[in-house]
Amino acid sequence: MNPYESKHIVFVIGSMGRGGAERVISILANTYAREGWKVSIIMLLDNKNDYPLDKSIELISYANNKRPRVLQMPKWIFGMRRYISKSRPDVVVSFVARINIVTLLACFGLRRKIVVSERNDPEADGRSFFVRIATNLLYPLAHKVVFQTRWAQSCFSKRVQKKSVIIPNPIQVSKYALPQDQRKKKIVAVGRLSKQKNHELLIKAFKRVHEVYPEYKLFIYGEGDLREYLEKLIEDTKLSEAVFLPGNVPDIHEQIADAEMFVLSSNYEGLSNALLEAMMMGLPCISTDCAGSNEIIENGRNGVLVAIGSETELVRKIKMLIRKPTSREELSLEANDSIEAYSVDVVINEWRQII
Repeated sequence: MNPYESKHIVFVIGSMGRGGAERVISILANTYAREGWKVSIIMLLDNKNDYPLDKSIELISYANNKRPRVLQMPKWIFGMRRYISKSRPDVVVSFVARINIVTLLACFGLRRKIVVSERNDPEADGRSFFVRIATNLLYPLAHKVVFQTRWAQSCFSKRVQKKSVIIPNPIQVSKYALPQDQRKKKIVAVGRLSKQKNHELLIKAFKRVHEVYPEYKLFIYGEGDLREYLEKLIEDTKLSEAVFLPGNVPDIHEQIADAEMFVLSSNYEGLSNALLEAMMMGLPCISTDCAGSNEIIENGRNGVLVAIGSETELVRKIKMLIRKPTSREELSLEANDSIEAYSVDVVINEWRQII
């Protein structure tokens, strides 16, 4: 008899569209489903799912895109409360600050094991005063609070920190970087086309790189509300033949495996899955010195850090890696070696300790 056959775990998230938190939930959910747990995923903001999930996993949506989100709060809270009261799961795991607040309110007094996870930089992600107060007040009610980085953990009260643990993202890749002599003169970035990711900075920096190295091309994979703005920027800077926005692609690792380097130009991050995956693939990586990146990259050894928002420094470092293939090779090897602690098996075992 499978000892986990009667176990039930519920994940709560905004949606299962493409994103770092969603990818982590897909990995955890599939792992527990394969082990015989009943697995449910509650989605509050959208019923979208972009990840392959085990056929046994139950998807539940309380989303209503026709109504303002603030007016959906009662439905979310009472809908979740009814479901959790009836199904009595062994553990509820919630991701992202605002969703965590709803989950803790919905489960108040139900005597269920609740684990909440912060997925961004609490000081930079634009959360409101209400969210800051609510998280510090409600997080102590959880069994555990999961942070991705020491920095995110330090942003909360000592009371919250005492109930917390740091667990990085579980990372898996479907392809590794090609040998150096098979790579194209190609620079890649992966992430939502949003203000947070600051692709505008990367495009402007690439413009200056392209003036010196016109054979290079830039590919920015991802989708988002800044697509039209970035397309116009590409047109205005006369880079239509050199900068491309392919959108979301299912085979992202295959698409970037032939690149000379990966660049993360974000203004802030929690802990970038895209950066971790690029490092695991063995791509030389440049990242802004944001929270998360500066805890995994040792500047000049396994990657390169540049000041947030610094176009000049980003240009200089990209040109440096173009000129120095030996440096690219060294960074590739060190990046791959230093990311072993983020492998799925290692991280899943850390989650097991609290689930």
